[in-house]
Amino acid sequence: MNDRPKAHQPTIEDRIGDLREGIKDADATGLIAGEELITDAETLLPLLPERPSLPSEHLHATLPPGHAAHATIDRLSAEIDGSAPDRTSIETHVRHLRSLPELEATVANWWDSPVTQRFIWSLNQIGL
Repeated sequence: MNDRPKAHQPTIEDRIGDLREGIKDADATGLIAGEELITDAETLLPLLPERPSLPSEHLHATLPPGHAAHATIDRLSAEIDGSAPDRTSIETHVRHLRSLPELEATVANWWDSPVTQRFIWSLNQIGL
């Protein structure tokens, strides 16, 4: 009988890990490291970015006191600040407010801002 101990055979996971390390070491372009940073940024950041600040005081001040759109402004503000904002509901309120000539420019500027668009995009991505 052979009394010599058997050499350790690496598992498939060990071999794959070694292969990945070799690829990372050989990556002179930094592409792999860059992709890892992007992946980390997308997965480790909070699910929702900064919530957009609706200029609700300005919108209310623009309308006459008894205008029905005051309630829509309040609903939009509550939807944005809620624990589970609904993209469809936000878009409906925005469409309604943009249809009013006295509010259209203010709402359009708010809606088109990068902070607001990033927030809405995030709602789409996480499925809220």
